[in-house]
Amino acid sequence: MKKTSTLTLLEELCCKLSIIVKYDKFFGKGGYCRLRDKSYFIINERLSTDAKEQIFIKEMSTFDVQNLSLPSKLKELFEKKCS
Repeated sequence: MKKTSTLTLLEELCCKLSIIVKYDKFFGKGGYCRLRDKSYFIINERLSTDAKEQIFIKEMSTFDVQNLSLPSKLKELFEKKCS
């Protein structure tokens, strides 16, 4: 499945926040978790690109990203999710 620019931006944001992103095959969709003082996004690689993006946006909308300099595309997505 081809990555979109939005998915790439979300992965880059995770990198800035020191969150490790892993794609794997399993039952379920995935999400955010913490293990031994490390943060992870575990995402089912079989999902569509849109579904992967929605998991990132849903989980990250609970983070405090207001003080980060985000690309306008991500700002719009987070504002839309929070409204």
